[in-house]
Amino acid sequence: MTQEHPQPADPEKARQYERMQHTLFAVKIIAGAALLAAYQLSGMSETLAAGLRLRFGAWPVVNGAYILISVFGMAAILFPLSYYGDFVLEHQFGMSRQRFSSWMTDYLKSLAIDLVFALVFFEILYALLRWTPELWWVWATAVYVAFSVVLTAVAPALILPLFYKYEPLDRPELNRKIEAMMAAEGLDVIGVYTWGLAEKTRAANAALAGLGRSRRIILGDTLLEHYDEDEILAILAHELGHYRGRDTTRLIAAGTVLAAAGFYLADLALSYLLEQLAIGAVYDIAGLPVLLFCLLLFSVVSMPLSNAYSRKREFAADAFAARRTENGEALARALDKLADQNLADREPPRWIEFLLHSHPSIGRRIAAIRPPDARN
Repeated sequence: MTQEHPQPADPEKARQYERMQHTLFAVKIIAGAALLAAYQLSGMSETLAAGLRLRFGAWPVVNGAYILISVFGMAAILFPLSYYGDFVLEHQFGMSRQRFSSWMTDYLKSLAIDLVFALVFFEILYALLRWTPELWWVWATAVYVAFSVVLTAVAPALILPLFYKYEPLDRPELNRKIEAMMAAEGLDVIGVYTWGLAEKTRAANAALAGLGRSRRIILGDTLLEHYDEDEILAILAHELGHYRGRDTTRLIAAGTVLAAAGFYLADLALSYLLEQLAIGAVYDIAGLPVLLFCLLLFSVVSMPLSNAYSRKREFAADAFAARRTENGEALARALDKLADQNLADREPPRWIEFLLHSHPSIGRRIAAIRPPDARN
């Protein structure tokens, strides 16, 4: 089977697409922070919490109702940004194939999942604030890590199928080669699946998803359409490099350190800010916007640090793939195709990459793989 190279991307179009994405990201951060500040400073948060206390009395019910109303309300206010960024912009640049009804269904599914996770997480968090006010940030970090591990484990089996179709890969020879590669590295997977991306997007992707017995390989049908077997195996060798490098464990550990720092600094800020805002106790759910504002600010400030570590691990996975397959050129070709298919800016400004990118630029990755005499 001959795979055609994806239509080459216009470099200026790719740069414009990325600029729009970055601008929208900044607008979402600013809008979210402004909304949280307005919610708290206007007194609306306290008014809602007081009304719920009169209506329900029991603090777990009050907290749960407050969380659901607040998350849903913020999502509704920020919906225009979600609609523009995830639907309008993607169609404007030819990346999305979804109709509005399909996109809206996915949006509502995602919102429902967010509501469930927010309800469970913040119910636990505010119980910790009530029961252990001096050390709540320690236990909150543990809960955050537990959520991260559970989400990583269950996402491929329970969450992704809500949005995409999975089918066993119907290419016996490729399947055999993939399973042989995984077995040679001592990795057990429950199967190799085709990931139905094409009905929604032209972008390509692949992943070694899940943890333990839930681990599986998923290959986007958009990837299978344009990439030869050597290129697909090189991409999977990159994913295997993350496994061999224990990158999931590394990133969870790094996330744990950052989460602990974020919750600790939020604790210090809460002690001061809640007093200034005349909120009675740290466990008063009316102060949730203050907590979220502090965590949002910390996540933005710490993003360059976490991204730098992630980029380092991506380079390591690329190097592993080139060694494992003894075919670094196949990986370089695959990355070149991904840049075209996903409309990626091959050479973004270094300061943009430093601040915002969890992956190195395609240009830098290819340069690290190809020997100097093989580069264009």
